Amino acid sequence: MNRYAPRSQRGVSLIEVMVAIVVFGIGLLGLALLQTKGAQFTKESSSRTSAIIQARSLADAMRANPKAIDPADGSSSYYLYNGSVAPDPAACKSNDACSQAKRDLQAWLNRLKTSTIAAQSAPAATVTRDAKLGTFTITVSWNGLDLNGDKQLTAADNGTYSFSMLP
Repeated sequence: MNRYAPRSQRGVSLIEVMVAIVVFGIGLLGLALLQTKGAQFTKESSSRTSAIIQARSLADAMRANPKAIDPADGSSSYYLYNGSVAPDPAACKSNDACSQAKRDLQAWLNRLKTSTIAAQSAPAATVTRDAKLGTFTITVSWNGLDLNGDKQLTAADNGTYSFSMLP
């Protein structure tokens, strides 16, 4: 009979405990990264939703003021906005449709400033018109996600929503 027969193993070796701790740690790091990315995507989703709501609200204001969309005097629409010159209702003199359009644009731009983060190196909003089709394009931009991961937000990282409407 062999006196040195191997005994059955009891307990857990130190190496098995270390491997279990490493695997558990990697899992926790993955969960932390998932939480961070989820917060970023939630912010982006909130900005996109706000941009959509604001673009559609301006379209509704435009539909409520049809005289400002196509003025009877043949001038261009009072709702056109290039993103640089602030709309001024006082410049409309006694034209009620023009004054209302400029007030609508001012209120819209103020709501955009309070609801989204301004875009990098780009206007926050524009309203353009395609004369051939007769459509208006309302565009809203905001700071998007850092797509290239360089921790610097640039114009390439901007999110943009465009909405075309036919009055």
